Amino acid sequence: MKGSLARAALVLAMLTGVAQAEQAVSAFAPNVGLRGPSDETPPPVTLYVVPDGRTLLVTDVLVANRGGEAGPLYLSDSQRTRCAIQLVQNTLVNNGPGVFSTLSNAHASFTTGIPFAAGEPVVASVVGGTRGVDVTITGKLVPGRRLEPLRLPGGARDGGARDDRPREDAPPGDYAPPASTR
Repeated sequence: MKGSLARAALVLAMLTGVAQAEQAVSAFAPNVGLRGPSDETPPPVTLYVVPDGRTLLVTDVLVANRGGEAGPLYLSDSQRTRCAIQLVQNTLVNNGPGVFSTLSNAHASFTTGIPFAAGEPVVASVVGGTRGVDVTITGKLVPGRRLEPLRLPGGARDGGARDDRPREDAPPGDYAPPASTR
């Protein structure tokens, strides 16, 4: 009896660990690429910001293209574009004069996931957008960490003087040497 209870407790602990290791995430933004009253470029929309200590693997993107946007839709982080989805599909008709384009409601799935690092935003934008599209992303949060440059406190400066004070513009708990005034 004790052995079976211990095994059951071990299985429960393992399942709880798996549940904490991965977490399902979904985010929605309406009217991505909607142009305002002026003729300026539509601003990008932040769908989700990945929490510290986690990595987001986006597995599905669903775009409701009710307004007839031609696209493409881009998903990016603060560094680069991670995904591009064409909102117009080229279609070839047998015995037709050539290729014509049709609008589609796009759904893209990624079996391995598109990774977004800890602390990074998931930003959606539509190139040449005017009427906007509705965007839903789904994925899972997995354990991960923020990759940032290593900063070493202190150090010799100005003939061996040492200044261990944090800079005023450094994030709380983070250290960066003061900016040089030379």
